[in-house]
Amino acid sequence: MRPFLRDTRGAALMEFAIVAPVLLTMIVGGLGAGHTLYVQSVLDGEMQKAARDMSLEDASAEARQAAIEDRVRDQVHKLVKGADVDFELTAYHDYRDADAKVEEYVDGNHDGTCNKGESYVDANNNNSWDREGGTTGIGGSKDVVLLKAIVSYASFLPFGQTRGQMNLTSTTLLRNQPSSDQAAAPLRTCA
Repeated sequence: MRPFLRDTRGAALMEFAIVAPVLLTMIVGGLGAGHTLYVQSVLDGEMQKAARDMSLEDASAEARQAAIEDRVRDQVHKLVKGADVDFELTAYHDYRDADAKVEEYVDGNHDGTCNKGESYVDANNNNSWDREGGTTGIGGSKDVVLLKAIVSYASFLPFGQTRGQMNLTSTTLLRNQPSSDQAAAPLRTCA
């Protein structure tokens, strides 16, 4: 019996069998996380360039906007084939409106709603007070545009939290070039 207990041949194989699954999981997980960070970094960089291009005067044309969006899609597809890339463009009158989202108003009774007789700034000029004060699209001269891209793709990792669908979002905010003067947002009263 003593020779059997002293025999250490094959011990390294047993130790490797215990450590290998953990080690491989860490390596594959690290590669997956690194890939996701790389895709996010490329997306953020392309969104910054897209926002700069969309703030130019000629970007109001649909063909120009489509070309800018296609360039972002192409860069993402170089990293993740078959990824869905969707865009949302929302124009606001100024940075304060883009930050608050809700149209400015005087909340006399502090209930969080623009009630009858309370005044508000109609930033999107639609004759009604809105909780979302932006307008869809590129907006006009000097408008602040929130450009958002949503990328979704199937994760290549077969296990864990990241199995299934990966969703990445990138947003950027820039002011359109002043090709003309922008009219002040009208002050109205809630009905």
